[in-house]
Amino acid sequence: MNPLVKGLQIATVSVAVLAAHPADAAIIGGTGQLEIVDTPGWELGYFPRTTSIQAFEEEQNVVLPRDIQISDPTNWDRLFDLDVIKEGTRVSSHFVYFANPTRGRLGASATITFDGSILGLMGDPALFLPTLDIFAPNAIRDRFTGTLDEPPLTRDVATITGDKGNVLEVFLSTTSGTDGLRVITQVPAAPEPLTILGTGTALGFAPLLKRAYSKKQKKNNKKD
Repeated sequence: MNPLVKGLQIATVSVAVLAAHPADAAIIGGTGQLEIVDTPGWELGYFPRTTSIQAFEEEQNVVLPRDIQISDPTNWDRLFDLDVIKEGTRVSSHFVYFANPTRGRLGASATITFDGSILGLMGDPALFLPTLDIFAPNAIRDRFTGTLDEPPLTRDVATITGDKGNVLEVFLSTTSGTDGLRVITQVPAAPEPLTILGTGTALGFAPLLKRAYSKKQKKNNKKD
């Protein structure tokens, strides 16, 4: 086969592979009392109870069809005059919860790292249930009664940290109930098409250039 044609074929395959993996925000790690689970509680129909904070992915790489309200992390009880993430913003969603398996007050803490910067938090069912159609369209459970607490109860805390604002330090506590928190992150920018094409082309032609250089070296050695 013509080396040029072969190189173009390899480049085309490389571009296809690169383009098939768009940049989606995701939970990429964590420490502390944390379990990252595969199946969303909304789709299970219940939220499993453990002594750890649990986290799962919801919809990724979504363009918001409307404005959505986000909580004030300094006052979970505040449900009016809230900030919003604007319609048309491309986001990903993740859900963090603590379901106390005991009959007494219990708490857990964790640090969770996301691929994208955190744009906002939803710490009350009055905020995250009305957006199930956006972030959990396959939900078979649409009820959630737990709310994040303010004093005089033990305060639930969620703090955004990290150089890129992509780390969440969270402490949740409850008495035989379930506390939930939706985390909305920014979708990292996808590489420009020309960048992908250039990378694919380089991947395709690199082996051919190496082979040509090797043949040239062999010819030079024979002359010597």
